[in-house]
Parts: sequence; C-alpha cells; structure tokens
Amino acid sequence: MATNASQAGEQDKPVFGQFLARYTDEFYLVFRLLFAFIVALHGAQKAFLMWGFPSAHPLGWKVDVAGWVEFIAALLIASGIFTRLGAGALCVVMVVAYFDVHFGNGAGAPHLFPAMGGFGAHGGEVPILWFTIAGIIGVMGSRKYGLERLILKKEIL
Repeated sequence: MATNASQAGEQDKPVFGQFLARYTDEFYLVFRLLFAFIVALHGAQKAFLMWGFPSAHPLGWKVDVAGWVEFIAALLIASGIFTRLGAGALCVVMVVAYFDVHFGNGAGAPHLFPAMGGFGAHGGEVPILWFTIAGIIGVMGSRKYGLERLILKKEIL
C-alpha cells in the first residue's frame, strides 16, 4: 500500500520541477549574483558619481551613505561573506530610501501604495522590491555557495 502511495506522489510532481529541484542551490546562487550585480551598479553610481549621477544632490550625505552601503552590501551578498549582514544593511537603506525619498513622490499627499503618483513619479517600487529580496537573502544566507562557508565551513552571520 505504501508503495502505491509513493508512486502516486511521484506521478503528481511536474516533470520540469523534478529536474530543476536538483539545482536549487545553483539557482539561488545565480539569483544572489544577479541581484548583487544590479545593487552594486546602483551603489557605484551613487558612491562614485558615475553615469551622470549629479555631485550636488538634494539629499546630500544620505545619498553618499546609501551608495556605499549598497555597494558594500552587494559585494558581501555576491561573495557569500557575511551575506546576512549585507542583506540586513540593505534592508535598512531601502526602508530609509522608501520613506525619505520615494514616499512623498505621488501627486498630492504621500501614499503608501507606490503607483498612486503615476509611473513617472518614482513611487518606490524598487526599494520595496529590493527590501523584499534582501530580506529573503537575509533569511537564507549564502546557502551552499559562499566564501564564508568555503573558508570557515559555516556561516557566522
């Protein structure tokens, strides 16, 4: 009877899912690296005033700090060294970015829903998404592929 139940359970699994489930750690590594690459570019733009980013910005030092935190957090996330620390720092920066920069960009009074001001108003979809992704990475850590795990055989943070 148990044999029939296990056979029925295996038949219910999608073929594509059976194949891809073997590569969960590799997919997570690619996810982490792609996210870190995008965040590093964003941070470098602010920290090093690249790609037309203005040196005189209305937010002043906050942009500099955000740029450096984004850049360093991206390096930590990509390398798998103190991955959770980098993800946590990025979460903090995204909360500040949303409420200090994007929250009031809607038409009229500030809205919690990012699209209320229209797509050109930069209502904060990116900080919300990055907060969510960094939060997931913060919970999961570097998993199988990370320099910290390779060198120390475990994740410290």
